[in-house]
Amino acid sequence: MANTSLNILIVDDELSNLLLLKAILSGVGHHAIMAKDGGEAVAAFEREQPDMVLMDVMMPGMDGYEATRQIKARAGERFVPVIFLTALDDERALAKCVECGGDDFLTKPYSRVILQAKIDALARTSKLHSTVKLQRDELVYHQDRILKEQEVARKVFANIMHSSSLSEPCIKYLLSPMALFNGDLLLAARKPSGGMRVMLGDFTGHGLSAAIGAIPVADIFYRMTAKGFSIGEIVIEVNRKLRAILPPGIFCAACLVDADPGEHQLSVWNGGVPDVLVLGDDGNFHQRFISRHLPLGVVGEDKLDTGLEYSEINRGDLIYLYTDGVIEAWNPRGEMFGQARLEQSLLSNGSAASRFDGIRNGLLDFIGDQSHSDDITLIELTCDGLASHHFDVAEQGAVTQPSVSAMEWNVTLEFGPDTLRNFDPLPLLIHMLMEIQGLRGHREHLYTIIAELFSNALDHGLLGLDSVLKATPHGFAEYYQLRARGLAALQQGRIRIDLAHAPYDTGGKLVIRVEDSGPGFDHQKKSFVPDESTIPSGRGIGLVRELCDSIQFSGNGNIAEAVYSWRH
Repeated sequence: MANTSLNILIVDDELSNLLLLKAILSGVGHHAIMAKDGGEAVAAFEREQPDMVLMDVMMPGMDGYEATRQIKARAGERFVPVIFLTALDDERALAKCVECGGDDFLTKPYSRVILQAKIDALARTSKLHSTVKLQRDELVYHQDRILKEQEVARKVFANIMHSSSLSEPCIKYLLSPMALFNGDLLLAARKPSGGMRVMLGDFTGHGLSAAIGAIPVADIFYRMTAKGFSIGEIVIEVNRKLRAILPPGIFCAACLVDADPGEHQLSVWNGGVPDVLVLGDDGNFHQRFISRHLPLGVVGEDKLDTGLEYSEINRGDLIYLYTDGVIEAWNPRGEMFGQARLEQSLLSNGSAASRFDGIRNGLLDFIGDQSHSDDITLIELTCDGLASHHFDVAEQGAVTQPSVSAMEWNVTLEFGPDTLRNFDPLPLLIHMLMEIQGLRGHREHLYTIIAELFSNALDHGLLGLDSVLKATPHGFAEYYQLRARGLAALQQGRIRIDLAHAPYDTGGKLVIRVEDSGPGFDHQKKSFVPDESTIPSGRGIGLVRELCDSIQFSGNGNIAEAVYSWRH
């Protein structure tokens, strides 16, 4: 440090002192700037911007105290050491030197060795101050950049959330992250056949590292739901993606719920989140879906269980999903909110319309002003709202009309036992219709028609299931257990689907023919009338009858042919 040349401002009203100090400084390689009083010192400081100041205390006009105050103010963030030159030994006078910004003292008469030592020490301090300031500025720059990048990322995540159906009246939710980024994921989308599908996810950890998988998961969920893929197929694809992109130790506890008010059916896959609760309009819990599967991203596809659980739902039912951040929330007294408190809140919080607000406010009041220990997500699905948004035949004229000119074409597909066990043909068929003819504005109607005819052929034609089983909650679950066992054991039988399209003046006509190789039934005695007051059997074909120009059964009841017309 002694070899570093400094510009040093010397301030003293005695010329002899100035010359002596200048000689000492010049002798060790420093450049001296002289000033005879405080005012001249301030002017010289602004002009020369010295590295250090040697300041006499007692001077006529502006004394050393005031000059030091002004020099320190003009230095701003730059550290300019001030060494007071004084013969004073009064403690109050020395304390005043420190109060006005002095950094050290040099007692008269001057010692060359001590002066050089003080200059070297303060020069090291000044260099350290400059280094710290530079590092601080770099940290501020990088922090600003990170904050801007996080804000962009936050908006992306917000767009993901708000591009879904979460704003629909049938959904109420609370999202309360503990950090800027939410490790919880909440997605909702309408299905092509009506009804609602919801995915609740809880990634390992918190913040950005926890939320990094949200974008690919949301993309898969929205695309596959729009194309009519089942919950099980979405689970497989999300698990495959997370296994491919996430590092070891990061996974996603998830629950997927498919609420179909038209069929009065609730389907649930729960992999690692707390119990899904169904609260009836009688104020009691009708169903509880516990976690029966591993979280997504943990095991490979060969060990992944995609089995679903089913329940009947009715108007007035409320469905609740939530992450463990809700039941593991703590209050300032060290008490945990807990499962029992949540369920008691659900049972005792007034009418259905106000219940969610009461639960949300109660939870937030319980936590108080303290920071969260985990991300908190709670969602309520109202079955009344789901049913009211199911499409109606009267809406058919309001759908977006296709821009592709009507063409004449026909397609035949046939599915055997192995294909029926492992492949859902509905997304393929709907995608083909959208691409060939451009019937995108009729996606919901066509999905419903083909899904009902195909389900009728598979469930009743090949598997011999009776929808009357769905008359009770127990029978509802039994129906789908029998369906799964029947599919697994299916060794023979086929389903053939013929699609034929013909243009006419203002649009086109699509003939959908579904034939199964089962024993059939007496279709002339079977009545299909959609009635919301009856049990959920036979209602699907009645809805198809309303959507189509006509539907006819032939053969031994194993052939169904529906005609659907569309127009520009």
